[in-house]
Amino acid sequence: MQQQMLLNGTALIIIILIAVNTTLLGLIISRSFTKPIQELHEATQELEKGNFTVRTNIKTNDELKQLSDAFNRSALALSKMDEERQQLDNAKTEFLSITSHELRTPITPLKAQLQMLQQEYFGKINEKQKESLDVILRNTERLNKIIEDFLEISRIEAARLKFAFRKTDLHETVNETVQFMEGFAKEKNIKLVVTTGELPNIEVDPDRISQVLRNLVHNAIKFSPSDSSIEIHTEIKKDYVRFSVKDKGVGLNSDDQIRVFEPFYQVEGALSRKFGGTGLGLTICRGIVEAQKGKIWVESKPGCGSTFYFTVPLIPVHEIEPIKVLFSPKTEIEKKLRDQFMDALGPMGVVEFNELRNKHALSKEDLFEYITSLEGQSIILQKHADEFRRNIGKIFGEECQKEENERIDKEIRKEL
Repeated sequence: MQQQMLLNGTALIIIILIAVNTTLLGLIISRSFTKPIQELHEATQELEKGNFTVRTNIKTNDELKQLSDAFNRSALALSKMDEERQQLDNAKTEFLSITSHELRTPITPLKAQLQMLQQEYFGKINEKQKESLDVILRNTERLNKIIEDFLEISRIEAARLKFAFRKTDLHETVNETVQFMEGFAKEKNIKLVVTTGELPNIEVDPDRISQVLRNLVHNAIKFSPSDSSIEIHTEIKKDYVRFSVKDKGVGLNSDDQIRVFEPFYQVEGALSRKFGGTGLGLTICRGIVEAQKGKIWVESKPGCGSTFYFTVPLIPVHEIEPIKVLFSPKTEIEKKLRDQFMDALGPMGVVEFNELRNKHALSKEDLFEYITSLEGQSIILQKHADEFRRNIGKIFGEECQKEENERIDKEIRKEL
């Protein structure tokens, strides 16, 4: 019996030792795989963020090391490509700036000489000559405007956009801008209606505020029917002031809403072709607003008019950063939307996003309707659906829906 117990004890100890050694060996082997994989995963995430200097250091002398070497070579190639892209981008901005200045130089004396001819400074001219000079002067003015737009674009991209900050009464700035635009509005018998909330005197550049507001009102007048009205509204929201310009024009579809701030973009088949223009006005507005860490966006439906919004912070931004406005933001927006789908739905999010994109259903309304359908089918919980909507709204430049609900609740309580 003693021998049997000794044998059983010895066997148990051997089994335990084998189990412990096997577990330790398994952990060591597992760690030898998981640690390099985790390192590759973290490096890939850094690469996705645009950090092309990231490298891996895996020395397992197996397939994982080969994968690590391939990753490092790819990161090095991407780093060189990004460096070349930045050099080309800088060269493009410099070329744009120099070219615009060089083109601007002969325009001023050319315009002056034409005006002197038109005023018969050098002698009498007949009616046909006057008409011809009128045509030349109008086109000279248009060319000068195009050159000025390109100069402004080059300043925005090179972080050389100038702001003259001073304490400003925004009520006065808005009213002066609207008075300036009333002459153009009267040509179509359009009424400009201004409503403003309580606004403090803040440190801003009133000329830049007026420039953005003028452009938005000018576009609203162009695309609004005669005998209609345009609403200009300002209000304070937390740490910024929000401006809006609402018209009753033709409206924009979902694709146009995403691309309307792109340079040279004009809505196909719309009145924009009739009015012409360089297609840089809204792009410049975006550059001015974003240089001050503000936001600019549009809400619209075809046939129901459009409302353009932009925000200005209560505290000015003195350190201006370069803003790339000559590249389409559509790809960036679609990438952000795709990331939100992956966060909300996991791997299936990519499939769902691609299906919606193929159906041209990436407007704010289409996406909100899609999220509501997911919530109705209990695919996602209500709190996840609300978060999904908020994140989608932020991508389109909206404010938090909770903030809007609070505003509506306050108005209801006032009425009660």
